[in-house]
Amino acid sequence: MTYNRMKAKPIEGERCHFCGEEGLPLVKTRCCDQWTCCDTDYFSIRGGGYCQFEHEHYSPCYFHYNEKHQGSLEEYKECRDFFD
Repeated sequence: MTYNRMKAKPIEGERCHFCGEEGLPLVKTRCCDQWTCCDTDYFSIRGGGYCQFEHEHYSPCYFHYNEKHQGSLEEYKECRDFFD
């Protein structure tokens, strides 16, 4: 298991939790510990269309993690209100 996008590799029997694709390089998300596909060939502004970039830049889950809030996203009213 890795969080480092440059060490990501396809993992047999696993798929991206977000798009469901198999056979793509995978990393674990730091916020919710789910497998997500990522771009290991080059860095692009939009992340090459892979889920890791989208999750880390646009999801309430990663926002909650990045703000170092305690407890789950569902329990934290500030995050829920911000994204509602």
